[in-house]
Amino acid sequence: MGCDTVKLSLLVVSSPSPVTGGDGLRALRSIKNYAKHFNTFLFTPWELWSNKSVLKMSIAYLRDLASTGVKFVGFACLPKVVHKVREVLNTRACETLLSLIAPGIAHLSVGAADYDIVVVLHEYWAAVYSGYTLARLFNTPSVVMLQSPPFYGFKKRFENIVKALMLWKAISRSTHIEKSVLKIEVIPRYYIEEYLRRLRYERVLRRYSTVLAVSKAIAIEMGSEWVNKVRSLDPGVTLDREDLEMIKSVEKRVREKENYIVLGGRPYAEKGLAEALISFKFILKHFPQLKLVITGKTTPTILFQAKKACKRLGIEDKVTFTGFLPREKRFEIVAKAKLVLYPSHVDSFSYAVLESLHLNTPIVGYRIPALEIYYSKCPGVELVEEGDIEALTIKAIDALEKGVDTVEPPEIKSWEEILNEEIEMITKTATAS
Repeated sequence: MGCDTVKLSLLVVSSPSPVTGGDGLRALRSIKNYAKHFNTFLFTPWELWSNKSVLKMSIAYLRDLASTGVKFVGFACLPKVVHKVREVLNTRACETLLSLIAPGIAHLSVGAADYDIVVVLHEYWAAVYSGYTLARLFNTPSVVMLQSPPFYGFKKRFENIVKALMLWKAISRSTHIEKSVLKIEVIPRYYIEEYLRRLRYERVLRRYSTVLAVSKAIAIEMGSEWVNKVRSLDPGVTLDREDLEMIKSVEKRVREKENYIVLGGRPYAEKGLAEALISFKFILKHFPQLKLVITGKTTPTILFQAKKACKRLGIEDKVTFTGFLPREKRFEIVAKAKLVLYPSHVDSFSYAVLESLHLNTPIVGYRIPALEIYYSKCPGVELVEEGDIEALTIKAIDALEKGVDTVEPPEIKSWEEILNEEIEMITKTATAS
């Protein structure tokens, strides 16, 4: 924009915190860049406000945004009774279902201003619905950036995710009664949620002026109908200059690999937590001194269940859960690892895989669209069929026994190029007559 051009005013719907994962990190970086080009206003959806521990850990990042000139103008929240039920039942199922069945129960509080466009930086329902509602309220164009598939157009892919969720529940529960109840209650709920999710998303996404995605894998996962409706940055994720400098610094300090492997994703069932623990149990038979390090924030309940699962598998003394780590510390852990296990079922591009390759650590993962499209031809990456724990284990053992000669990241656009493309699309949408 030229110096005489009036800046556009963006109302951004986001939870911009790396504590929430790669999507939060990317959103944080986008908003920092927006502040250089636009008058930027932040609205936070109920996903962030409903999790007190995440919100507390995210305060520093929100203050950092405020220092760049970003103004906080509103938030969305669900009725208190919904959060009370969540706390009592210790599950988000009620919150998820209610917000899909009756999204109107959400209360949106926002400061009025002359906004030119609403920009949503996540695919989860709280953000997408909030952005849709705000665009209608202020009668503005709207852009949504999908960072993962909001629903799945192919039955097999969704069924594989459900199998992973059920496997996790099976190894983290003790009694046959618990497992029987889970099959009766949980599986129908997953299918009902997916039906409602698709119903709601397909209606609301069509109301957005522009639907963007950080990867062409997202549109493919959503089904053939969406391939031409979603505009992909292809990819819209990469490491920025600060990341690359950190990696150089870590590489100078790390002289050799240590006797452990790392789970690439956060410790959640969709990211292959159950498969990683089971695979590791069999890997230990060949490498009894090996350890598994699992990074990333999780809930106290999942951590308790994970430790119980480790005990049942007989690997409790071999697995370390670090919790959320600063990026440089996590880079150091990955750089020292002999291998990264990445049996994730849900992804669009994967920071974790890209970081690992830059840190010269090989990857063994599932052949889901995101990894197949962007990483299958990279030296140091081995992919097996989704859900095939035996093949995952064999490939991991092979890599540990024989070593990997070459590890190389893919050649992709720079962060600056991606941001420029993103800014251009937002500006074009906001100024279209």
